[in-house]
Amino acid sequence: MTVGMISIPTGFLLAQESKATRLELEAESYESRGYFKKGQELREKIKKIRTQNYQRGYAEPDYIPPNQNIPASNNGSLEFFNGKWEVGFRGYQNASMFRSGKEWSFDDARIAFQAGTPYFPRSEIGYQNIRSLPFINEWNDKRRESNTISPRIAYRHSSKKWGLEYVHFQSNTSRNYFTFGYVDTFQYGNQIDAFKNADHKLVVQVFEEYSSNKGFSWEFGLRFGGMNTQSAQHSMTLGQTSLFKDQINYIAPSTGFKFYHHFTNVWSYELGGDLFFTPEAKLKYKRDLFTTAGGYTRFSGERIAYEEAYSIFSEKNLDTVLIGLNLFSQLNWQPLANHKFHLGVQYLEYNWRANESRAPGYRAVNIESYVAAVKDYYLSSGYYEGDGQNGRPNRSYAIANLYLGYTYVF
Repeated sequence: MTVGMISIPTGFLLAQESKATRLELEAESYESRGYFKKGQELREKIKKIRTQNYQRGYAEPDYIPPNQNIPASNNGSLEFFNGKWEVGFRGYQNASMFRSGKEWSFDDARIAFQAGTPYFPRSEIGYQNIRSLPFINEWNDKRRESNTISPRIAYRHSSKKWGLEYVHFQSNTSRNYFTFGYVDTFQYGNQIDAFKNADHKLVVQVFEEYSSNKGFSWEFGLRFGGMNTQSAQHSMTLGQTSLFKDQINYIAPSTGFKFYHHFTNVWSYELGGDLFFTPEAKLKYKRDLFTTAGGYTRFSGERIAYEEAYSIFSEKNLDTVLIGLNLFSQLNWQPLANHKFHLGVQYLEYNWRANESRAPGYRAVNIESYVAAVKDYYLSSGYYEGDGQNGRPNRSYAIANLYLGYTYVF
């Protein structure tokens, strides 16, 4: 017969097996008379004989079919490119907050000269103001906050010293306002602001172990994405309709830190955050205003006998300084080797300031509208608060998230 490609004579194999059988009978005899030690010695000899007879003398490699192309398995976890992968998603419930900068002349005396009133307001969400009436009241029952699902992909090298992580986050919100004020007589209107943002995070992680169940990581990479605002305002009593759109795009270097603690076999938590900054974000905008014949002009408050329509827009992208902060805390539950669940809270804030020292472009239907457009630019918050110079206040957008997540661990 043949074993492991080595030919063994049949007679020799039978002789060795007969010897093992004889020793087995002797061992049983000794054990029946109480000589257990002698019996154990004989059984060790039996084991050695049969090992030599039947066990291969070398380790045979596992057979892999030539048409099989799958990654190796490490204790039930698949490895790609010499490391472990995690793929998952998070379901976010968002709550957005905005800060427009200095609101009233009490904050900045120069605002008192805008539009001939000390109460000309800043637009809360949009980069530039489209509202002519100073006071607003939000219809809270019409506020809309997004519930979004965002993917996450992570890789950790088998050395457990470094890895990669990609996270996508998006959100959107809208506000509805009743606007009112006194221009010649009591006036009122309506305004809608809608805001969207999408953020991508791609970082290299450097892991360090603090103890057997605690560790931390440093993150270095990029944040890139964009923010978009669309606003509309209409006042039937003023005879005015305004539209506004803006878009900020950015690519920013990012650095962060995470702390990990596994306090049981299946429970752990993470704390951390990251900071990103760029002076090279780009902003573009377009603002349109239409006033019917017999309506009120935007700044002087006088009635006009003609229709007025114009657009103000950025001919070139505006240089914008953007700084962002991301903080989070996350509880993890991993009941199975390949399945992980998350519960977390996150706070994400963007602060930006655009340099609008470059004059915009204008389009107008007549010379009166063109003059009104130039006046609008120099008297509106777009110039006074958006020029990016002399310590102007930042506009900011912050979002607080409560999220649930699931990750499949390869």
